Amino acid sequence: MVMAKHVAVLETLADPAAAEKVSTSDKNYLTDVLRSEAVKVLPAEQNFTIMTRENINAMLPPGKSIEECEGSCLAETGRNIAADYVAQARVGLFGGSLTLSVEIYETAGNKLVASFNGDGENVKDLLAVVKLQAPDFFRKVKGSSGGWGGATGFSDINSGGSFSVQGKKSFIVEVSTEPTGAALSIDGRPVPKCMQTPCKVQVEEGEHLFVAVKDRYDDGETRTMISATNKTVNMELVPNFGTLLLEPKLAGVGRLGDISVWVDGQPVKQRKLELDPGIHEVRLKHPCHDPMEFKVGIEKMSEQRFEQPMTRGIGGLKLDAEWNGEPQALSVFVDGEEVGSTPFLGEVPLCSRVTVGEDGKYEDVHVNLKWHETVEYTHKLKRKPASVIAAEESSLERNRQRASAAYDELDGKEPAKPQVGESIPTNVEPESTGIKWVPVGISAAVAVTGTILAVVGNSKAKSIHDEKPADAEEYKKNKDDIHGAQTLRTAGIVTAIVGAIGVGVSFAF
Repeated sequence: MVMAKHVAVLETLADPAAAEKVSTSDKNYLTDVLRSEAVKVLPAEQNFTIMTRENINAMLPPGKSIEECEGSCLAETGRNIAADYVAQARVGLFGGSLTLSVEIYETAGNKLVASFNGDGENVKDLLAVVKLQAPDFFRKVKGSSGGWGGATGFSDINSGGSFSVQGKKSFIVEVSTEPTGAALSIDGRPVPKCMQTPCKVQVEEGEHLFVAVKDRYDDGETRTMISATNKTVNMELVPNFGTLLLEPKLAGVGRLGDISVWVDGQPVKQRKLELDPGIHEVRLKHPCHDPMEFKVGIEKMSEQRFEQPMTRGIGGLKLDAEWNGEPQALSVFVDGEEVGSTPFLGEVPLCSRVTVGEDGKYEDVHVNLKWHETVEYTHKLKRKPASVIAAEESSLERNRQRASAAYDELDGKEPAKPQVGESIPTNVEPESTGIKWVPVGISAAVAVTGTILAVVGNSKAKSIHDEKPADAEEYKKNKDDIHGAQTLRTAGIVTAIVGAIGVGVSFAF
């Protein structure tokens, strides 16, 4: 009778430098995965026995600790627990990354049978190294032990001319998982041609163990008898996470897509999140609302939906309005409601439409409000305010009246009699003669005419300047027109000055 080979997978150790990054539960889980890979590659039907954690601890000599030795010393530990082969993994730290070193020894001759190394940023990376390297690692034990452990010697020797094809038939199998995208292994061996399900593989007839591995899901596995082509193997993977769906209710402004999300201090881009089981801290930020923070408990395969309302945020606004550098008093509207006039200082909801204006003519104020901050902004008016227009027209009308009165006096006409209800100045003394008003009237007319020319020339120059030319020819024409209007304005100013001097001289003499 052939005795079974005993294989011991000792507990994973961690160097002092890596101890803070690898917990005891992490080390135990790495050991369990390494031991399960040994079971797959070295099954009992091939005369291998994988020792359990309890077997190993029970057979250790009193006062003996596994942590006391490494390397070839493992072979001595293996002999102490009556193991033919002993394997162990050790986690270290190099260059800020975690490292993994796994060795297996034949205890009888202190012989290193196989080893592999890997590294990663975290324990999950090391786990991936174990799953990838362990099958070939333990397969070398079979070669070391001389193949299968059955009876040796010669028997049933036969010779003859008969011939038959030996081997097993192969069949094509279609493998699918729910969800898709899992990596496939068959009988403990990864299938390079099926790194993402669904896929088709060629498998020998007989019973096989199919295992599907996908990140954030428990491994799916099934034993299936393959005896025909077009066999379908389906595996449903169980998620090892919970789902958080973020659908807060906004206060009538903004879009859900504008929300920024942080989970446990890390920014995320989705509003449907797959989270590990446990308590998580969530922070939401929206440009139109107050930020929100909350904690959520997640269970495996559960879904949590956040639908709480968000409160519209408030900011401060200090607003002025100017026309040609001069401050203007205009009404201020927030979302269509009048809240005051410029200069304005007050609280304004975020993402509001702010406008200023008067007499039904309003302009949008493009100011970026900030949460719980006061923003100072000066709005440059694009259109001349009605109050400015009225003041200019009033001034022009007064000048026209003065000129008309002067021309009437030159013509010998009497001043127009006041109408009923019209006020009459009381501080004006009547003149004994109208002769000295002739030069005054002429000078006043010249001054008014000059003023009118200056205003018309300035207005025309500004109007042409504000127009955008369609081409170079129109640009040249506009330039010439502006020059002509400026010349007219200069002539008007000079004429007005001469008229004003004439008025002064007339009164002096």
